[in-house]
Amino acid sequence: MFRDPLVNEVDEELRSRYPESGVAVIYERVEETREPEPGPSIEELDLPGEVARILHRRGIRRLYRFQYEAYRHILNRENTVISAGTGTGKTEAFLLPILREIYYVRKSNPRAMILYPTKALARDQLNRFTDYTVYPIIGFGIYDGDTPRRQREKIGLNPPSIIISNPDMLHIGLVYSSYIRSFVENSEFMVFDELHVYEGVLGSHIHHLVERIKRTSREKPVFIGSSATIGNPKEFAEELFGEEVVEVKGEAFRKGMVTHVLVSSGYLSRWSVVAYLCYILSRRGLKYIVFVDSQQLAELLTRILKTKYNVNIMVHRAGLPADVRRDIEVKLRNGLIDGVVATSTLELGIDIGALDATVMAMPPPSYSKYLQRAGRAGRRRKGYVFTVLGDDPIDVYYARSPERFFTQSIPPSVIEPSNEEVAKTHLVAYLLQSWRARIDSIPGEWRNIIDELVAEGIVKKTGEYIRPIPASARRLLSTQDGLRGMGPIVEIVDSISGDTLATRELPVALLELYPGAIYLYMGEPYIVESLNLVEKKALVKRPGENITVYTRPLYTVDVVNYDVLMERKSSRGIMASYAKVVLELSVNGVVVKDMYTGETRFTMDLEKPIKYQYSTRALLLKYPVYEELGIKGCAEAFHAIEHALISAARVTCGSGLTDLGGISYPSGDIVIYDSAIGGSGLSKLLYKRLEETEDVALEIMSKCDCYDGCPRCIYSPYCGNNNQVLSRRKAIYVLSKIRGGKAQAVAHPLELRGGKPLV
Repeated sequence: MFRDPLVNEVDEELRSRYPESGVAVIYERVEETREPEPGPSIEELDLPGEVARILHRRGIRRLYRFQYEAYRHILNRENTVISAGTGTGKTEAFLLPILREIYYVRKSNPRAMILYPTKALARDQLNRFTDYTVYPIIGFGIYDGDTPRRQREKIGLNPPSIIISNPDMLHIGLVYSSYIRSFVENSEFMVFDELHVYEGVLGSHIHHLVERIKRTSREKPVFIGSSATIGNPKEFAEELFGEEVVEVKGEAFRKGMVTHVLVSSGYLSRWSVVAYLCYILSRRGLKYIVFVDSQQLAELLTRILKTKYNVNIMVHRAGLPADVRRDIEVKLRNGLIDGVVATSTLELGIDIGALDATVMAMPPPSYSKYLQRAGRAGRRRKGYVFTVLGDDPIDVYYARSPERFFTQSIPPSVIEPSNEEVAKTHLVAYLLQSWRARIDSIPGEWRNIIDELVAEGIVKKTGEYIRPIPASARRLLSTQDGLRGMGPIVEIVDSISGDTLATRELPVALLELYPGAIYLYMGEPYIVESLNLVEKKALVKRPGENITVYTRPLYTVDVVNYDVLMERKSSRGIMASYAKVVLELSVNGVVVKDMYTGETRFTMDLEKPIKYQYSTRALLLKYPVYEELGIKGCAEAFHAIEHALISAARVTCGSGLTDLGGISYPSGDIVIYDSAIGGSGLSKLLYKRLEETEDVALEIMSKCDCYDGCPRCIYSPYCGNNNQVLSRRKAIYVLSKIRGGKAQAVAHPLELRGGKPLV
């Protein structure tokens, strides 16, 4: 029996519904609130009297110790990163010193900019900020793409002391808006809240955007970052800001009482168990949010809940129009729906009302994301966080030792500053803003891509300077989807109505929108009729019958070209390289699966493969070939090792299910690449943590009791050839051999690759 009555009820219902299936609650952990270490009283801070009175009205009589440390560092004009638990007052930690400076030292406005990852989150925070208004000295204004034109002009001509916005607005505004340029020129403080969001490709964008901010400012501003869940705050902030940073660390716990629950789905489909768990919560009148890590899985789960259990639920994900997402948020906040199935779009603190529960349909990509998502429940009343463990390798890894899930460390956040596609965007944007730049004065990451931009007719060299070719440069910026990614955008169009339903970014669009694929939108199925990569358009239509299946692609990936950036021999003698690679993705067929069980109904080939080439970063490995395994045995071993390393990277690097992809060759060559165009930094982290990742991969495979491979050890739902040519036992043989003795690295990765690539 478990301590919490609701947990007991859920456990009993699941066991009763699915007897002898292994479905059950397997672990309960209660997290109780406590107060961070106290600091000085408000009267000791020399704050303006008006600000002190506002704090007293809000019930704040004393700062926490970490808040006071941040207060002192920021007043001392030091770049600062603040990490502390959810709901412990990070906002006051950076806001109070800024308010004090604005009040006592009068200068032209704005004095500070506070940036949030999304417009919705910025607007949610506005009400909190306006409590600190001290008319006419301290004021706040929001300036983003949703601000009416007349209001923008009013703010631009007479700005308040603090502007609230988002990085996307600065990115475009520095080019096209004199108001934004003026805001950046004047601001002495530049705050990036929710800093953990800026990892991967988005973080690479922020790195370059900060360079443009510094080049625009009259005086370099104080950079401030804040986050509740980040594993390497100082290192990460210094990479983003390109400046030395002081770290202020508060307590890691969050405010509020929450019960964390692990649920095993046993031998059943994860989605069946998640759906029934949501049904239980709905029957009890609880309001909840379900997190998944794929847009189409969000749609699939929503469809199951609606059609099988008649649950009043909606899907919230990227690719939906902004007004649709806002409508869903209002319905959830007002209790008009039971809950939402969401991707990371609701991971941040957007006000969606008081939630009773958070349901993780699978362990999130990293423990930091788990903490962030768990923080959505229990903010105003007791909350529950249910995580459903399936039969994939990492879920089984944690099911064996549940306490290991909650005691794991937060992995470091990473970016790839040298992502050429990102660097191109920001150099072009900077040139459109400044109209020329001296080549020897710009960062090396920008200098490295000048020749490519010249060849593409986007910039031109004039002596020691480079200038934009305006029409081509503006066209490049217009094709970018803000700072969210680097791939070209594919429109998804209803072939009957002509309406654009949603958008998807390449290369992932190729894996979801090939002809014959079932694309789910707002829980309803559509059949993909065609995909035109030239026009970047996919035509879809509603089927004339009820559909109870979903699709997965059969595809191959091969390395077209590569350029080694770093190389090392591992402690076990394996040659490892970090490289820039050009990949060719080819979708060749489709697997049709049952919506409720996940079982394969049938497979079929496409009439003509659809191909797409792109550049990214990758880890290249060269494992020894063992003659006793034979050619087929080596192919099975290396393909299994590739799968196991990608799974293990979820533990060691905090990668998501689809953040990394892989290719293996019978010759011992393995390529594990960043799925994002240009690179996200994850494969570089895996390059550094290779030995640790090999150990986790070996543990996962060694502890599985299957004969020679199953979903609990080496099978992957994203395998391009439907989990063929795999051997757990042969993979264990190879990893054990190199772990026990020193492997002899006979060649560099990919030098002597041979055989058909497997993905």
